[in-house]
Amino acid sequence: MKCKSSNSDVSVIFQNTVRECRLRALIPSQEELAQRTGINRATICALENNRLFLSSRNALVISLVLGCSLDDLYQKRKAA
Repeated sequence: MKCKSSNSDVSVIFQNTVRECRLRALIPSQEELAQRTGINRATICALENNRLFLSSRNALVISLVLGCSLDDLYQKRKAA
């Protein structure tokens, strides 16, 4: 069975909520999240600004550190 959607299709429909989850977890800086996850700060910045789509690997690591669910890290974009 072939899946018809691609990564680019998914990023049009969903955006991530890493920044909101980080602040709810009381982690004040991107640098601190970067240190705790092992993901470099520039990547964290790009994720928080939705310039980079949140990969499943990074989502799993971030959700563990922030104590949130994977669902918490993604939000459906509002229709234009």
